[in-house]
This record gives sequence, C-alpha cells and structure tokens, in this order.
Amino acid sequence: MEGVVRDSKNAFHHAYEYSLASVCKLKLDTNPEKTWKLRGFREFNSQRTFLKVIYAIAKSNEGFSKIFWKKYPIDYIKKLVKENPISKDALDMMEGRYLEYLIAPHILRRIPPIRAGKRGVRILKEQGFKVGALTNSSDIYNNRWIKRRKMENYFDGVFGAEEAGVQKPEPDGLIKACEKIKTKLDKTFYVGDTEVDVITAKKAGCIPIAVLSGATERKTLRDLGATHIFKSLTEFAFWIRDNKTDFK
Repeated sequence: MEGVVRDSKNAFHHAYEYSLASVCKLKLDTNPEKTWKLRGFREFNSQRTFLKVIYAIAKSNEGFSKIFWKKYPIDYIKKLVKENPISKDALDMMEGRYLEYLIAPHILRRIPPIRAGKRGVRILKEQGFKVGALTNSSDIYNNRWIKRRKMENYFDGVFGAEEAGVQKPEPDGLIKACEKIKTKLDKTFYVGDTEVDVITAKKAGCIPIAVLSGATERKTLRDLGATHIFKSLTEFAFWIRDNKTDFK
C-alpha cells in the first residue's frame, strides 16, 4: 500500500516527529525523503524496530546523511540502538502516539492516494484481475483512510497488521491474503517498493514486482530478485494488460 497506492511519506515522517517529541522530547533532525529511505531497509521493517531506530539516532545526535554515507550504515545504526536503548513503556507510548497522529481526521485528509497507484488499481480491476493490498500499517488506519478516499470498491481485500498477523517479510500475511481473495500463490504478482516486499513475495512463492518510490534503489530490488521494476503501478498495469493472455 505505502509507496505504491498511498502517498504516506510526509505523514509518516511527521508522525514519527510527533511521537518522538511528545514522548521523549527529542527532535527528528531530517526530512521525509531520508526517513522514507531508512524505512526501506529490511532490518528496520517492523514499526517498533523503526521507532527504536529513530529514537537512537535522535538521542545520539547523529545526522541521517552522515549515517547513509557510512560504508556499513545498517551495522552502524544497530550499534546506535544498542548504545541508546529505549524503555518498553516509552516505546509503547511512542507507538500509540504515532497511530494517534495518523488517524486524526485532519491528518487523514492530507494523505493522498498516489495518482498512478490509484489509476493502476482501476486499470487492473477493469481488466478482470483481483486486487488485494497487504500492509504492515494498522487496520484502523487502513480502514479510515480507504473510507475517506472512497476507495472501498478498489480492492478485493485489504490486510493490515492485525489481520495479517506476522509482519512482512514473513510470508504468512501474503499467503493468508491470497487464500482470502482466492488467488494461487504462483499466479499472484506481489507489487511493492522495498526490499521487504521482494523478500516477502519470494518467500510466499508469488511473483515479485517492484515499483520505485525512493525507498529502495533499483539495483537492490533487482539483486533481490524482482522480476520486473516499474516507475508506478500504472506502468505495471499497462504492461500486464498488454500481456494478460500470458497470465490468465
């Protein structure tokens, strides 16, 4: 969903800023693009892990740009997390404040669908394909956002963190989603924009497709095994429309 159909980059960034400042009195000294890129790493995929990461970076006064330029940024961030642990209570509060921010009506209004993502879903549906969405975001956030954007009829199923159970890159949620919308795993394209999405698709036995949102570089997506890489979901939808006899 995120980075493919929903343009949540800015909202996520500001939600992290809000949770960090309101609970820990710390400042997230970076911009939405760098936060989005950091979210793209498979090691920091889970929400709680990511909150630990931004806490450790803010607590240590490290700059995101400096971290990204390091030879082994992942190892360095893990070192910062170990050196700057956050208590469970504070982490719980940050997670709560993060969700509180995202589902506020005035924030939901400012999280638009990605135009090429929404159009891509519509094209796929018009061609008779089943379309489901799997996301690590919470069900309450997904449901409220979809209702506000009047997109209830765009998907055959939307599976958030609670319904999916185990988060990506574990394949459980994707397997369950395919079962519910009645698609065969080896005939299902899983379209995502991060390392985690490609890994999830491969673990589940689906066909991994990538789109570029700025979260993960093209080379990384290709090296991980994405069979095709597109600029947007619309570009993918046109491609599959033109080749659909091969996939029916």
